[in-house]
Amino acid sequence: MRKLVLAIALCSIVSVQAVAHTVSNELSNIAYEQETKGDKYAILVQSIKNLRSSIMTGSEIKKVNPKADFQIVIMGQMVQELNNKELRSELDAANKAGIKLVVCEFALKVYGVTLNDLPLYFIGTPNAHKYMFQLQENDYNTLSI
Repeated sequence: MRKLVLAIALCSIVSVQAVAHTVSNELSNIAYEQETKGDKYAILVQSIKNLRSSIMTGSEIKKVNPKADFQIVIMGQMVQELNNKELRSELDAANKAGIKLVVCEFALKVYGVTLNDLPLYFIGTPNAHKYMFQLQENDYNTLSI
């Protein structure tokens, strides 16, 4: 009887491991593919690091789907960095890829920057939070990082 119980327990463990391995492989395939199905995206960023990763993400999405609308909404103190010479080539590349760069005019005012100080491809919005709400109301996939 004892051997039977041990045999059943061993079979159960092996079965659970096999199922876990199958599920793990399926999840890793999903994570690897990272296919997106939408065509309207917006990311709200407040740091240079997150701006750079959003530009990378937007570029990847636009490469696969050139018709996708990808917007990066910039707010907070980082608006002071938008004229940084080191960042300029990345911003130019984002614009060239078709990524819309939207900047919060309230943040610009608070940190002493004007829209005229920025490259012409920047689009101003009076309030970044309200702008993101409007994008959500228009079925955009939105993310705030």
